[in-house]
Amino acid sequence: MQGVIHVVCHECPFEGLYASPRAATGKREAHEHEHDHRVSHLEISRPEPLTDA
Repeated sequence: MQGVIHVVCHECPFEGLYASPRAATGKREAHEHEHDHRVSHLEISRPEPLTDA
């Protein structure tokens, strides 16, 4: 599953797997904005969270 991004909300059941980093970031940012929740994303093959940089 290399290159798959897991997006997960820390405050509700929202989560998803995305093949595109752009799609994952868009879903994360949209959920944060619409619900004011904390959401993180992690590339499955990476040991630490991705940054927006």
